[in-house]
Amino acid sequence: MRAAGTPVATGLERRAVRSRTKDHLPAPVTANNTTTSTNNPLRQLPSVLSLPDLQPRLARVLRALPLTDERVADILKLDPLAVVRGLRAANTAAFGRSNVLPTVPGLVRALGGTLSKQLFLQPAGNDQLDEATLQQLWRHAVATAIAAEGLSARSGLLEPEVAYLLGLLHDLPEWLRRLSPSDNQRAATDWILQWQLPAPFVSLLLAVEMSDPATSTEDPPDPATLIRAAELLAEMAGFRHPEGDDGLLEQALSGASKIELGLADELRRNVEGVLRTFGLDASIPAEEFRNEEPLPGATPTGGRLDEVVLSILGCTRSESYRGIVTALTAAALRYGRYDRVFYAKWNDVHETLHLRLKADSSSRRIAHNEVRVTPAEATALRDALLTNERPAHLVATGAEHDSLLGTLSTDELLAVPLNPAFETPSFLLLDRSLTLRSIDGDQDLPLAMMLGMTGSLLIENLLLRRRRQRAQKFALTDPLTRLFNRRMGIVSLEQAMSMSEREQRSLTVLMCDLDHFKRLNDTLGHLQGDAALKATADVLRHTLRKSDTVCRYGGEEFLVVLPDTTPDDATVLATRMFTAVHARGEELGLPMTISIGLTSHRQGDTVESLLHRADRALYASKGYGRNRFSADVDEPEVAAPPGPDAPATAPPERPAR
Repeated sequence: MRAAGTPVATGLERRAVRSRTKDHLPAPVTANNTTTSTNNPLRQLPSVLSLPDLQPRLARVLRALPLTDERVADILKLDPLAVVRGLRAANTAAFGRSNVLPTVPGLVRALGGTLSKQLFLQPAGNDQLDEATLQQLWRHAVATAIAAEGLSARSGLLEPEVAYLLGLLHDLPEWLRRLSPSDNQRAATDWILQWQLPAPFVSLLLAVEMSDPATSTEDPPDPATLIRAAELLAEMAGFRHPEGDDGLLEQALSGASKIELGLADELRRNVEGVLRTFGLDASIPAEEFRNEEPLPGATPTGGRLDEVVLSILGCTRSESYRGIVTALTAAALRYGRYDRVFYAKWNDVHETLHLRLKADSSSRRIAHNEVRVTPAEATALRDALLTNERPAHLVATGAEHDSLLGTLSTDELLAVPLNPAFETPSFLLLDRSLTLRSIDGDQDLPLAMMLGMTGSLLIENLLLRRRRQRAQKFALTDPLTRLFNRRMGIVSLEQAMSMSEREQRSLTVLMCDLDHFKRLNDTLGHLQGDAALKATADVLRHTLRKSDTVCRYGGEEFLVVLPDTTPDDATVLATRMFTAVHARGEELGLPMTISIGLTSHRQGDTVESLLHRADRALYASKGYGRNRFSADVDEPEVAAPPGPDAPATAPPERPAR
């Protein structure tokens, strides 16, 4: 058994770029060509219910019954191999591992209904398996699970759902030995440890494996003995293990009490009833299901590359990286038949990947973002970035817990580079950890390369658009106050005047000036002067409506354009503005006040005439003491509130600011 932290690959191989496929596609950067992950025994039979005799039976029932989450859990309770794959997927380190003993309903809740259904909607990977023996082992496992649930309810040693799952998987080492290819007879415990199933459950499973067969079903002293007692009860009910001990069974039957024999008889009826619910009872002739269609979803199909490109280009105008990445991950799931897709940023200095986004048809959130990769993985990722067009094909060769593959609980994945020329490039991580379909270069490479190239172009296009938008923003805004500049203010005023004349709407304009600004600069310094300008701009911005426009007209002057606003309404706003500026100045300890000139649009006005009246009203406020507003409008009643009672007319001379 390999120790934790063993590199994913012992060496890296650069293969010829133009000679691998008939389409002259470059080969992916990969670990050495001993792809141990393809020998995962569960690839031979990912789901017991995918056996040729069982799958059409289940297919007929599934077409008649709605697949609720509760029904999915009931089906998974009959499929030990699917449950193992589900436990591995649910215990992925990236989503946070659990130290709680698992149950099948809890597994469905963790993965969600969509992913959970995929666990048993899978075709068999090997049609040369000994189906009769595997079905016998399967029925023995289901019977043991049901018996363990009942025994635990009476003894209290385990939660019934936990005992059921432990009974269902108690023969997992035996399953792995029977499914392992002849050229890869690794120890079953090696596989179980590599899959990183929940630690408390693995401890119980190994304790059952090392315990002696039970001789009685009464009063088990510990969980391991309880499962062995449940196994014996299954044997007594007629659900024999393929390698069961006939002598031990005869001895148990001869010494069994009436209670034990009654429990065995009840167990037989329960198991047959459960199997009959889903059409899996052996008493139903197989001929009835001979022409049954395959299970929906058991034979997924991909899509043409042009369809994939069109689906991704729908986000061409996306304003965020998330929109582009979401389109890429959705295309990989739909057309590439991948189970999960991660978007990750690459940190070359620290050799880490930062997981930013995932797509896997579940609501799980990423719990651990930072993933440190092994030296072999880092080399493969760097090679993929250097070659620019070749994904990295990472393949596990042992129990590499402290690695990218270990963190994602997968045997292999494709790492597709995005924007390799960027200072911080990224990857799409594509894997089939749930369905265990192998990644094939000839079939999967074209789509992976297309995703990488299209995604890189879209992200570069987004970057260019953002740069252009920033340039436009700087051209139209004042860098100090972050308000529109004079040019944009005049444009807004022209548009408002055109609308006012065309639709006979009210339009009011305010010209605001920071009082004694030169004195403030000279006495307190330019930094404090800048602070006063920014504070004034903030007050004006938060006082106005979204439909209003405020700009820095020049120096310490601000222009405010108020569409659909009468002079009477504008006086209320002007009062609020100079009062708020004064209050803000007191908060900051700065002598901040503003004077305001108010005027309204009249028929025949030009921009120059309107601004001239606003400027004249502004200097009226200056002449009558500042920190107020004055108005130059058709209605003579409008006047400045606080301050000395004086007419709102401009003085003969313009006072100093």
